[in-house]
Amino acid sequence: MQEDMKNSNIKQKMKYRLLFSIIILALVFCSRKGDIQKGIDAIKKGEYLKAVKSLNTVLKTDSLNSEAHFNLSLAYAHLDSTDKSFYHYLKICELESNLRKDVQLKEMLANFLNLEPYASTLVSMKRMNQFKGTFSPDGKKIVVAAARRDIANIYLVNLDGSIIKKLTKQGMNTDPDFSPTGEHVVFVSDIDGDEELYLYDLVTNQIENLTDNTADDFSPSFSPDGKEIVFVSNMDNIYQWEIYKINVTNKKIKRLTKNKYWDGFPKFSSDGKRIVFSSKRKGSEDIYIMKENGGGEKLLYTSPADENDPMLLNENLFFKSNRDGKWEIYRFNLKNKSLIRLTFNAYPDWNPRISKDGTKIVVSRKKKKRWLLYFINLNNPISAELIIAKIKKSK
Repeated sequence: MQEDMKNSNIKQKMKYRLLFSIIILALVFCSRKGDIQKGIDAIKKGEYLKAVKSLNTVLKTDSLNSEAHFNLSLAYAHLDSTDKSFYHYLKICELESNLRKDVQLKEMLANFLNLEPYASTLVSMKRMNQFKGTFSPDGKKIVVAAARRDIANIYLVNLDGSIIKKLTKQGMNTDPDFSPTGEHVVFVSDIDGDEELYLYDLVTNQIENLTDNTADDFSPSFSPDGKEIVFVSNMDNIYQWEIYKINVTNKKIKRLTKNKYWDGFPKFSSDGKRIVFSSKRKGSEDIYIMKENGGGEKLLYTSPADENDPMLLNENLFFKSNRDGKWEIYRFNLKNKSLIRLTFNAYPDWNPRISKDGTKIVVSRKKKKRWLLYFINLNNPISAELIIAKIKKSK
């Protein structure tokens, strides 16, 4: 009887010890998860030093925690602490965690390593100069201003550069842009002596003259609903370039800016409620934003360098800048203020145009006295293996 009671007490103690151990493990696990979540929340708020403190606490008791290493790499990247960011990224890779494939982190690491975060593909049109191009609404075709010699025409091409249709035959033609439905192309031509806006109907193959004045009108871009086109002109002062918009149906023109400085490269935001443009109002060329009918002008992005040719897609501002010495393409997130350089190559990049869904960019590059068109697939980021190799080589 006493032996049975003794055995029962031993079993009960073992149960209590097991339960206690489980509770301790659960508390440790919850503590780790809590510190990781604190780190993640701090990163979202831009409190990167606070994130580092929380996440390093996790590694003191769990040095192989891939989630902690990932978020530490991200936090240190935001702090421009490259060596520490590289260290934790290599740890993620050693642990074979899928977090090594995270696009945001790979973009930032690629920037530190002077690598292009996305590969670019040539839109080959044989020996033609390709000055500007823009994607069709479905992203499967490009309308491009290209020239065999000195006179440029507008072509509709596939992504591989094969020509579908030649849209123009006379004059110097440039600045093409697709309508939101893909049925029309607006472009600039000097066929009547000065630069005017024209509209090509891809269904009927008819060309309509949109503007008819003695000024130069250029840089047209459709509104998201296709009812208006914003453009640049000196129609009110031959020495003063301002931003205007035209109603496609009735051809009524409205002036949107009025100042003594250069205003250019206007484009509607993706929601159609605002217009982004560049201006030299502070000496260097900066990015501004205004209401769709003009007014409410605000500085959107500035640096000591020149920035222009902007496009605002949701919270992402795309533009070209010479901040690093030559013209490259950048993306600035208006929400978290992160700046990512999207191109790294030996040649300047010009005329960036983003596809409607934000997954592709088409740019012009001048290589060996020729303008060539490239498209960048934002769904195909740099591989983790290439980043790993470059990090190890840099040490």
